[in-house]
Amino acid sequence: MPLTDEQRRILDDINATRPVSDEDANWAVKAGYAAQAEDGDIDLTQAGRQLVDSSTL
Repeated sequence: MPLTDEQRRILDDINATRPVSDEDANWAVKAGYAAQAEDGDIDLTQAGRQLVDSSTL
């Protein structure tokens, strides 16, 4: 299932280390596109990175 523009923006923001809302972060983690550390830091998983990288081609 392709990402919506909003979902792509969330992943782009996480990748660029821009702040995202708790709701956006939770979606990315639940979808398996991001991982959140105990201190609140969030980063893309390999699956999330592949989606961001493929969107810039």
